[in-house]
Amino acid sequence: MWLRLSNPRAWLLAPIATVVFLVIASLISGDGDYDPPPTVRAPVEDLVLDTIRVTGFSESPTQRSGVLAVDVAHLNDFAEDELATLLTRVSDRGYTVELIGGADPGFISSGTRLELLRDALRRADSLAIVLPLLAYEDEETHLVEQFVEKGGRVVLLGDPTRPSEINGVAEPFGIAFQEGYLYNVREHDLNYRNIFLRDFSDDPLTDGLQEVVFYTAGTISSGVPVISTDSNTYSSMVERTSPFSPVVKAGDGRVLALADLTFLGSPRNTMLDNARFIANVSDFLTTGERTFTAADFPDFFADSVDIVVTRSSLLDAGTSLKIFLDSSEIDATIRGSEDLLADTVLLGLYEDASAASRYLIRAGVQVADVIRTPVTPDISAAGTGLLVLDQSDRGRRVLVLLADSEFSLDNLVFSLQTGDFRGGLSGDAIAVLRFQ
Repeated sequence: MWLRLSNPRAWLLAPIATVVFLVIASLISGDGDYDPPPTVRAPVEDLVLDTIRVTGFSESPTQRSGVLAVDVAHLNDFAEDELATLLTRVSDRGYTVELIGGADPGFISSGTRLELLRDALRRADSLAIVLPLLAYEDEETHLVEQFVEKGGRVVLLGDPTRPSEINGVAEPFGIAFQEGYLYNVREHDLNYRNIFLRDFSDDPLTDGLQEVVFYTAGTISSGVPVISTDSNTYSSMVERTSPFSPVVKAGDGRVLALADLTFLGSPRNTMLDNARFIANVSDFLTTGERTFTAADFPDFFADSVDIVVTRSSLLDAGTSLKIFLDSSEIDATIRGSEDLLADTVLLGLYEDASAASRYLIRAGVQVADVIRTPVTPDISAAGTGLLVLDQSDRGRRVLVLLADSEFSLDNLVFSLQTGDFRGGLSGDAIAVLRFQ
């Protein structure tokens, strides 16, 4: 029903009444007061709106051998192309890149993830953990800590635009990825979240850097800062003054934490000195001095190993071990004498212990009617097998396998094939196993 206004003054009052009605209605129906966020303003004359700048970069990297394990078993939130440049540069340095869980693992149970991680870290020299959506279990985190203690290198990658469980594995190293992103309204590359970074610590990671640009970077608390922000850069969540650090190190320099994933992808990986920084990260991942223990068998051997048998009657045991090593992609050759420059497995009986005397002496092991080691009580030699790993010669590893009989030696080799020998390890390099 239309309302007819006969009083001329009503035509003047109607718009005013309508406005008042709408205001009152909005106050009644609203959910509450609206407090807009504070607006950050900078004087126009101070704004520096940069343009994208591509910097040429080329390299001839030093070739090394090793394995980078990349975690994809925790529903990790990244696409293949986002890491392509980093992994390509790692490969260019001679490293093999292995995906923990395979190319497309999907959901994997916690028990399987633990075994996959344990197996991968036995042969890996470095590890990359990127935005895991599934939290690391305590046992998994402990494996990563042990890996770092052995000299392994780890890179932890987070991103403030993608929630993850990265802090669960970062916390034991005193690292915490903070919520919120870094921004600079005074100077940026087209967008205030595209921040320039020029404050570099004296570290191999910053060699050759003048200026890098991160796209939606976060901040990391604790750790040793590697790259920090300037006084005009702020955090959207943390109310404190600069500097903030999106790149830090921890774990005696073996753990690198990066709170930005976006700079790694194309074409942003070519801006300013980003390409050089990615190359430096690749050097970090491929220059560690990883140490191994006997539990890492057979992965402490590189591409090839000699199997030296002390008597012809042990050829069957040597052949069985060769087949296993070959299946593990380690080229094994049976020989009758030792090459002091090659990785070696020495197979013999206790009667042949003199052939391994230099390694036994260095390990503090004595072989007679009893087996005497610095990490076990005296053990009767009858029905036993002995394993000693020697790494005293730089760059060379020797695995000594001795037993009281051919039967015990066959069982010792079988325990290596199944992994059961790890249950008899005492310390990092010695095991005495009983077979009867």
